[in-house]
Amino acid sequence: MWKKPVKWSNNRTKISGVLLAVSLALTACGGGDTGSDTTSASGESSEVTPVKVVLNWFAKSEHGGFYAAEENGIYEGKNLDVTIEPGGPQVSSIQIVASGKAEFGVAHADQILLAREEGIPIVALATTFQISPQALMFHEESGIEDFDDLNGRTVFIQQGQPYWEFLKHKYSLDTVKEVAYTGQHGNFIEDPQSASQSFVNGEPYVVEKQGIQVGTKLIADSGYEPYAAVVYTTEKYLEENPETVKAFINGTVEGWYNYKENYEQINKKILEINTNLAEDEIAFGEEQQREFVFGYEAEANGMGYMTEARWNELKDQLLEIGLLTKDLDVSEVFTTEYLPAK
Repeated sequence: MWKKPVKWSNNRTKISGVLLAVSLALTACGGGDTGSDTTSASGESSEVTPVKVVLNWFAKSEHGGFYAAEENGIYEGKNLDVTIEPGGPQVSSIQIVASGKAEFGVAHADQILLAREEGIPIVALATTFQISPQALMFHEESGIEDFDDLNGRTVFIQQGQPYWEFLKHKYSLDTVKEVAYTGQHGNFIEDPQSASQSFVNGEPYVVEKQGIQVGTKLIADSGYEPYAAVVYTTEKYLEENPETVKAFINGTVEGWYNYKENYEQINKKILEINTNLAEDEIAFGEEQQREFVFGYEAEANGMGYMTEARWNELKDQLLEIGLLTKDLDVSEVFTTEYLPAK
């Protein structure tokens, strides 16, 4: 039985957060620190710690920082042997991390809050995107200008997405036909009156390459602004392995700045992993996402930065639409203590 979550200290700002609705019995949350002895060039013995991070989707530009840290020896320099496991529409990183099969995961802030309410004690450590590039994509000829224009249309959407529940509540989307999003765009292309979930740094470019002119509407334009692609771990792993957590988060942030400068090199690596991507697609994605990663509050405070105010606003929105039923203390959900000093 889990003890009451501790309130993590924060050397930047107090923290807040919440976790994804997953009915999961936690039997092992983030295994122990198993390492192997190696010898450095100086002859000193150092322990290499193996860890796994589960991504929130197939390998793409939005994961460039992880792959840069792996490919360019940043994790290795921090005595970490990191396995990066891609996600997908049927993969729940929260289930995997909570069961102890991985030490770190990537999920959106709203998913973390919902999981937290369900008693899954995960802690957010850093965000990839200050503002989510999540958007709805639609045919230019459809006449869609705002979210309330979606009524009476087909929307291709991954089931259980909190942002979609928020949109349905705020814009009274009662007559939308919801069809499961699979990552393929054939059905969307064939229906000029439909809309589809997307990231502005990805899917619109892919579809326009096929001769379909599309428009997009950022979910953030609705006022719903969760941090996106947030790196997290379990409370237990954080308590037992704070130095490993710090090394991983510092390495990941360094990896993101490395990717910013060496994106062409790292994009080639990602293309080897995700063979469904094209070179021009990942180049477009990297260029489009820079402001989302390094702009906004990250510009002054560093990549990965999060605030209590943003977490509380998200919590209140989820309470308003009934996805959350408990007034969670967000200071138990996230911490910026393990981010590198700006």
